[in-house]
Amino acid sequence: MIDAVFIWAENPPWWERVAALFGFVAIMGLQLVHSFPQLLPGLYRYRYATWSLQAVLAYAPLGLFGFAWGGMTEFLTASSVLVFPAVIGWPLFGAGVLTCWGLYSGRDTNTVLYNVVEGALIPLIIIGLSRMSDMIVKLHRSREELSRLAVAGERLRFARDLHDVLGFSLSAISLKCELAYRLLVDAPAKAHEELGEVLSTSRKALADVRSVSRGYREMSLSGEAKAAVSMLSAAGIRTTLKFEVGQLPAVVDTVLATTLREGLTNMLRHSKVENCEIRAERVGAGAVLTLANDGIGRVRLPKGGTDGGLAAIDCRIKKLGGTLDHGSDGQGWFRLEAVVPLPDQAGEDRADLIAASDTDDAERSSVRPHGHRDMVPRAAAAITLAVLVGYFLAYSLIAMSYQPPFGKAVAAELCMFATLVIQLAVSFQWRFAWSARHPRLLSHGALAGMLLLQCVPWSFLGPSWLGMPGFVAGTALLVLPAAAAWPVVAAVTVLTDLVLSQVSGALTDVIYVSAYTVICALVVFGLSRMAQLASELHWSRTEIARLAVTTERLRFARDLHDLLGFSLSAITLKCELVRRLAQSRPVQAQAELTEVLQIARQALADVRTVADGRQRMSLTAEAESATAMLAGVGIRATVDTDCGELPGEVETVLATMLREGLTNMLRHSKAAHCEITAERTAAGVRLTLVNDGVDGCAAPGLDSKVNGGSGIGNLTTRVNAVNGRLEAGARPDGRFELKAEVELLAAAA
Repeated sequence: MIDAVFIWAENPPWWERVAALFGFVAIMGLQLVHSFPQLLPGLYRYRYATWSLQAVLAYAPLGLFGFAWGGMTEFLTASSVLVFPAVIGWPLFGAGVLTCWGLYSGRDTNTVLYNVVEGALIPLIIIGLSRMSDMIVKLHRSREELSRLAVAGERLRFARDLHDVLGFSLSAISLKCELAYRLLVDAPAKAHEELGEVLSTSRKALADVRSVSRGYREMSLSGEAKAAVSMLSAAGIRTTLKFEVGQLPAVVDTVLATTLREGLTNMLRHSKVENCEIRAERVGAGAVLTLANDGIGRVRLPKGGTDGGLAAIDCRIKKLGGTLDHGSDGQGWFRLEAVVPLPDQAGEDRADLIAASDTDDAERSSVRPHGHRDMVPRAAAAITLAVLVGYFLAYSLIAMSYQPPFGKAVAAELCMFATLVIQLAVSFQWRFAWSARHPRLLSHGALAGMLLLQCVPWSFLGPSWLGMPGFVAGTALLVLPAAAAWPVVAAVTVLTDLVLSQVSGALTDVIYVSAYTVICALVVFGLSRMAQLASELHWSRTEIARLAVTTERLRFARDLHDLLGFSLSAITLKCELVRRLAQSRPVQAQAELTEVLQIARQALADVRTVADGRQRMSLTAEAESATAMLAGVGIRATVDTDCGELPGEVETVLATMLREGLTNMLRHSKAAHCEITAERTAAGVRLTLVNDGVDGCAAPGLDSKVNGGSGIGNLTTRVNAVNGRLEAGARPDGRFELKAEVELLAAAA
């Protein structure tokens, strides 16, 4: 609105002033609609019509006000780029700049050039502020979506690792339990041995669960091969093992061990195997793993095709430069062959990095889309650079308009160019690593340098030197606190006005330069800060997504412990019971083994639930399952969970608490009696677990491990999340109590 000065300076009639004011307000309103579509989205739908109206308001008054109205065309030039597609908008931008040339043709060259530069600079400022504001809004909105995508990718990795690790273990448990079931009557000693294998496998599964929840884990191919031979031999499958691969790099060892485990899992699930061959050897510069079997009735995969588990492993192997092949060999055998090149010593670090990055692929791909990862910070930097250079050209033309001698003209240009360089360093300080060492010193030094370049040239260039006061004021806003910056802006503006008044006594020039200085300072400050913010937001998305993934990993580890800990503990406990009953009461032992099989199947379902992240548990169902399980192990149970309908999240938390509490009781105490009570209270619901096995449960500080990785710490976190309170500890009567109270109204809110 600086151009209003020129209209008022001509002392037009009052109605012309009113018309000019109306035109100014209308153009500003239309510009806001074009620059910020979210402000009035209903009106923005008719943006082509509003642009046409703005064109009329920009050009029609020229006949009345002349060049004094010329600044209004610059808003139309900016709107052309903001409203139309680029193929139309930027040609219209060029036409708008040429219009400025035509409006001021006939005047002196400096005036024409200055107004042409302004005709491009002002629209660029408007476009920059509008586009960068929109970019920042979109970046803010995209953070939630990017985090969601990163979490979804992490869940896929969880599901893959759970399939790789627990699929084999739970399949082996099921297979051995079925074998023990058949042997209990005829060969109880052999059944006793098989149950020992089940116990070993269940304990290993618990260790694997903890490993998966921590992230990337190293596995041993030799260890997996030996375990496979033992398990397959016990199942009556003749197995040949040839292991001549020697010591392998950790990443290759883990990938091949995972491949062997997945191949055995598929073999046990989908085929009737009599003979199996496992061979690991070095061939040239690579390691080759071959798993072959004569399975009858196997569902054959097309050559090069993949199922879910093998697809994930195929991806891992390809990242290491290897290949995975599987299918019939034409002789009635199914073969799975993995070939992985062995990195030399120099390449091992790179291979480890590839393996480590495998856990973050989904996260990184969602945060930095391929081919466009630098678009936002580069666009913001380009807009800011263009505007700063435009101001440099405008100030240069102002200096040259006083027609200084050649020597003074060169000196003036050098001083202004030095000011521009310092301004670029200040505006883009966040892009340079060296500036992080002494940011305050560099910023204040830059301001001091610009003040010297603004003031010292007066001593040898004379009163015709105006310098670049807008840059000095803008830098003050960037590097100083507001309380100190605004006095500097005011001082620089007043000082410039005093110098200008010595050269030109025109009041309009003083008002124009004053407003120009302040506006330039605000533009420099705004664009520099917005460019920095856009870049920080863009690159912080990676950290935001990583934090979301970290949160998901904590949830996953907690759910994995809470859901599978009970199942695997129950499997272990029941198998120990079956081993004791095998000799004396084989029928009861068979009944217990049937329950073990059911628990194993439920564990597989729980695995899918954890990875999916949408588990909904029933307190009643958990109580019924607990009653049956406790009765099977000889623990008397008193159960009363008739507390009515509960909110889904609250019921899931209480059911998880019941499962975790029983898991801890079975692991750490010798309880003979257990009470489970869920009841309504005035504020909500209370769940209480009481047992008489205090010796193992009343560990000091058990109820204080709020941020622990398992057990009571997990439960405390869960209960707190639904506005509840968890207490655990020994009661005065010598029994151990685990109690949770949840306020239902607060939880629902």
